[in-house]
Amino acid sequence: MHGKMRGGRKGVVPIIAVAALVAVAFLTAGIFSAEINRVFSSPTPEDITVQELVLMKHYGYAYFKIRLQSNCDKTLNLKVSLIGEDGTTAATIQGIRLEPRGSVTVDTSGMFGYKFFVGNSYAVKVSGDLGVSYLAECKGVEFSRNKLILLAIENFSGTFKDSGVTNSSAVIAGAEDTAIRLGIPYEKVTTMSRWMSILANPPQGVVVVNPFGSVTPVPTAGVNSPEAFIRNLSYIVGNYSWTWVHVAGEPFFILSDGQNSEKLNSDEGIQWFFNTAQVTVAHSNAPEDLQECVLTDSDGNSLRYFLTVTNFADLPETMGFGYPVVLPPSDYPATKFIFYEKDTNKNQVQSAATSFSMGSGYYVYWGGPSSKFSEYETGGLSLMLALYTNLR
Repeated sequence: MHGKMRGGRKGVVPIIAVAALVAVAFLTAGIFSAEINRVFSSPTPEDITVQELVLMKHYGYAYFKIRLQSNCDKTLNLKVSLIGEDGTTAATIQGIRLEPRGSVTVDTSGMFGYKFFVGNSYAVKVSGDLGVSYLAECKGVEFSRNKLILLAIENFSGTFKDSGVTNSSAVIAGAEDTAIRLGIPYEKVTTMSRWMSILANPPQGVVVVNPFGSVTPVPTAGVNSPEAFIRNLSYIVGNYSWTWVHVAGEPFFILSDGQNSEKLNSDEGIQWFFNTAQVTVAHSNAPEDLQECVLTDSDGNSLRYFLTVTNFADLPETMGFGYPVVLPPSDYPATKFIFYEKDTNKNQVQSAATSFSMGSGYYVYWGGPSSKFSEYETGGLSLMLALYTNLR
């Protein structure tokens, strides 16, 4: 009896286990069957192939094309997304209908700026009735990957009487749109704290555009100690390969933190910056003769060519600028380019659009708005001169 009870328990356990296993098997079979049906009712990545995939860049303009081939017997409704440099969707092509065993070619283009860089690979995602992704290598030409910093500090008073600029926002807009057309990565610095952070930890090889004319945005310490600030900025430019772009007005004439300001003597700030007493600032709006040879390099990267890329009209034969920097050509800093010049009665060279070499960096002066150019155009032209200076 005792032995039968043990034997009976041995017999009962397998029966329960078998019943449970059978139930699980049926459940699993049901799930598996549904999964199989789902897989077979929807196309797999093998059901579609890419016959052509092109991503081309010409400065800030990009062109994308993809040709898809269907290998299944079902119409597919698809969407193609092109992922840009920052990881977000830069372009989307929707409403793509791919017929059974057929093919379709779609493309898109536009001013994508620095969304793509030549030589980098970018994700192409196909979604809709099917999900699959590919990589497209960007080919073509671009100007530079060096970063542009636009000083667009909010609530900053850039309309001082002697600034030479009445609308700094227009100058910034001109530089920003030019950066997009040329594919230059840029940052609009909108707070003084961010600007202080950049000065405290200088990145290498940036171009900084100051759109406030004679006024330079500085932290409060710079207002209190203007010479120390300007000499430190000069050190940063020369040792971190910065290009400092001065647009209009007298250079380093007024230092301001947005609340307080310090006005210097006419030549004092630029003399501290160049570390020489030889530099002076002329006050003239007389026409200048254009140096034609500077604009017409034959290597495909001329400033004149960049004018066409950015939709600017060509530079006129003569122009007038205010407050050009004047330096004897033999003295430091070395003059890299003089775009406009004339001989005065004192046989000095008056330069109105000029690039100066400073260590590994540059100081670029572009004269203020005139009857020839608006402040928007002035912003774009000053940036192109700075970029061209770095290129040459």
